[in-house]
Amino acid sequence: MDDGKEKYFTPSQGRYYDCYQFFDNVICVIFDGLALTALGTTADTLGLVVVTLERYFKIVHAIAHRKYYRSWMTKVGVALPWIGGTCLVLIPGMGTTRIVNGKCLRLSVWPNKAMALVSFFT
Repeated sequence: MDDGKEKYFTPSQGRYYDCYQFFDNVICVIFDGLALTALGTTADTLGLVVVTLERYFKIVHAIAHRKYYRSWMTKVGVALPWIGGTCLVLIPGMGTTRIVNGKCLRLSVWPNKAMALVSFFT
């Protein structure tokens, strides 16, 4: 069943990379790079912050909350954590995760040293 393509096996991840560049990069970023897991965790944390702030304003500033709170604010509060998670985790993960020598390197390929140093401290 050898189709003539060189196969790479990464023992730590247990995935074959068949040199199908687009498909292999998608698998590397989304599944091996743990992008969806990190996105969910970040959105969960940001969601708790949104709920906490909303409860704070509802309890401490009850009159202003009753007067100014609208239903669209709830919709924004639901969407905001997912948008924030995408911007904070998914987009940088997609830009810095690559297959190098058959291995999926998560958040390892940075355009310059300054960005790599900043990412180290976060």
